Amino acid sequence: MSPLADRLEQAGAEAAARADHWEILAVERDDTVVEVGSGVPDLVRSAHETALCLRVHRNGRVGTATTTRLDDVHGLVGEAVRNAAHGPPASPGPVVGGIAAAEPERPAADEGTRSVRLLAEQLGALQRSAGLTVHGTVTRTEQAVHRAAPDGRTTTSDRFFHIAALAEGAAVQLPWTGWTRTPELPAALSSWLEAAAGWDGLPAADAPSGDHDVLLAPSAVHTLLTPLVTALNGTAVTAGRSFVAGRLGEPFLHPSIGLRDHPSEPAAPDDEGTGGLAWPGSDDDGVPCAPLTLVERGVPVRTYHSVRTAAACGTVPTGHGFRGNALRRTVLKPATPVLNGATLSAGPADAGSFDDLLAGVREGVLVESLMGGHQRAGLSPVVEGRLRLGFLIRDGRVAGILRQRPIALDLREVLGRRFRAVSDRRWAVSRIWSGRMPFVLAGGT
Repeated sequence: MSPLADRLEQAGAEAAARADHWEILAVERDDTVVEVGSGVPDLVRSAHETALCLRVHRNGRVGTATTTRLDDVHGLVGEAVRNAAHGPPASPGPVVGGIAAAEPERPAADEGTRSVRLLAEQLGALQRSAGLTVHGTVTRTEQAVHRAAPDGRTTTSDRFFHIAALAEGAAVQLPWTGWTRTPELPAALSSWLEAAAGWDGLPAADAPSGDHDVLLAPSAVHTLLTPLVTALNGTAVTAGRSFVAGRLGEPFLHPSIGLRDHPSEPAAPDDEGTGGLAWPGSDDDGVPCAPLTLVERGVPVRTYHSVRTAAACGTVPTGHGFRGNALRRTVLKPATPVLNGATLSAGPADAGSFDDLLAGVREGVLVESLMGGHQRAGLSPVVEGRLRLGFLIRDGRVAGILRQRPIALDLREVLGRRFRAVSDRRWAVSRIWSGRMPFVLAGGT
């Protein structure tokens, strides 16, 4: 029996003696990080973390406690029991079920190092192919999530890579933060960086003053959608900070637009560059995870919830209550509603390649990324910030680099009346929430 399994047994036995019911969430995580500087993989470092969260029911109330000290099980149980004296009322909730699971098989340490260095080398190779200076980090994470309760224990494990990179030239800075299961860069991302590198020497320009089209890159689409994703979050709904909660079932975006939180099968790598990101069997409240449609044919139809926010709204939890997020658990954080892998889509007739979208713009702007666009998320459908990087488009070609300036985008307009098309390729973007985003083209006013 591993040290963690032994501590789970001890914590369960002591909690059973002092409480009416108990549940334990434990996370083991090994990270291997490679830093890339000027296209060269450099420093390699590793870290291991184990954390426990105990939830008990005692005298009709709930108490929780968390720790990263596996040698103090008695203190963990004692803190949870004390917290239950003043905790919220207990209610029947999901149970773990099943039988004790086998310990996940762990690869040799050098295998993990080789794979993360392979991906780091691919990231560095972009510097040679694109001509931009590439910096960043590549992190390989191996994570095991254990859930234990009086009726048994289950264990799920996953391995994935997180990339935080910046490709910069004399005038352009292209950031990317995302996930992939396989040690391969998304082909669409590599093509995009190489294309943008060719625009580094273009002159500075101002945006057209009159009517013009807007083409948004995946990073900017993520920022544009954040107000809606936040407004559909159970936390915003319970706090009265959602601009859409009272309008579910009403047309809001273009009729072809859909937003769905759903898995990518690991056995069938997709063309989005994620290689099939993991889909957890249940959230950290123990609720089974299932695909959820948030926007259907332009109509917001569902909000997403943890057990706590669902109870406050008088509805059922949707399996989105995570400590941290679905990919990278942080046990010391409270469980909050988090999307696992949202995908923006449009009708088949409204999809084309990036080159097709660009060629269709007579006069417009290409917005790569925004700064400060998340500050009012949930309160308003209007994203206000500063243009971090953008390009001037004339006659289907990029003609200049836009000067930084304030910018405001109304998602009801860009993804509503002005919406024209999305690209047929997308890649994972992970900042405020995790999702797979395409390019989006909106027509002039």
